[in-house]
Amino acid sequence: MTHSPDLYALIIRLTAQKSGTLPATVGHLAHAAFLDILRQVDPAVSQAIHDINGRKPFTISPLHGYGNGRKGKLSLKAGQTGWLRVTLLDPTLFHTFIQYFLSGNHRPAIRLDNIPFHISEILSSPGSHPLAGYDSLQTLHAKWEQTTRLSDHTTIRLTFRTPTAFSLKNGRFRHMHTLPDPPLVFGQLASYWEALTGDSYIDKEDVRKFAAFGMVVARHKIQTHMVQFRKNKQVGFLGDVQFLIQDKENHPMIRYLNLLADLAFYTGVGSKTTMGMGQMMRIMNYEGRITKRSHPS
Repeated sequence: MTHSPDLYALIIRLTAQKSGTLPATVGHLAHAAFLDILRQVDPAVSQAIHDINGRKPFTISPLHGYGNGRKGKLSLKAGQTGWLRVTLLDPTLFHTFIQYFLSGNHRPAIRLDNIPFHISEILSSPGSHPLAGYDSLQTLHAKWEQTTRLSDHTTIRLTFRTPTAFSLKNGRFRHMHTLPDPPLVFGQLASYWEALTGDSYIDKEDVRKFAAFGMVVARHKIQTHMVQFRKNKQVGFLGDVQFLIQDKENHPMIRYLNLLADLAFYTGVGSKTTMGMGQMMRIMNYEGRITKRSHPS
């Protein structure tokens, strides 16, 4: 049975319309541009998204294709191309956002600070780009309910494509944790699943406990990276991580952890996912080693 999508990952191809400079980290600018697009189509939806306390049902990537910048600035030339990745976790939000590009009343464009960008293409179909696609929560659930030979799925490999950090509170102090600890990664993904479905496949606290004692980071190739926001800096980690499920007899948990690894393609994980941080994806072609890979273009 085919279910209607409720998870979407879009690649938005951009062309700079004039030369100029932008902050090297444009997450807050892309966030503002996204809300402005929603406002132009449906102000009520834009306001509702803005007013959500806690996790919002979308993520936005950094601006790709324009280099890493120097001294906190990106230099752009007119005609230079790049892209943003946006994921949407709600069908109403998707249809509102995409309507802006389908209305035909204007040439689709966005503005980041003082630079206007023409939108040349939006990729959303599976296979159109490694980071584009759509899926449904029901399909993800059914896929892993029907999966046999679970012993083949006790290694989960994820790549954290943009800097990732977890906001933790220790007594009176709050700090950002910059390591891919299994209970943080999978416990947070379990929280997202519950929020999106209203269903606790397995209670998120049980997932955290299992991940703390029944999973390990078997291998990794990560590094830290500094992100400069408008008023502060944030360190995050990025790179490849190989998680190993040690309890190979706990089939319900193996199913759920693999489901959550698939969900991560759309939700990301950690702090500031609506401003460029925490985007990630699963790597399925596991070969027992972590090697350097080029990013999709």
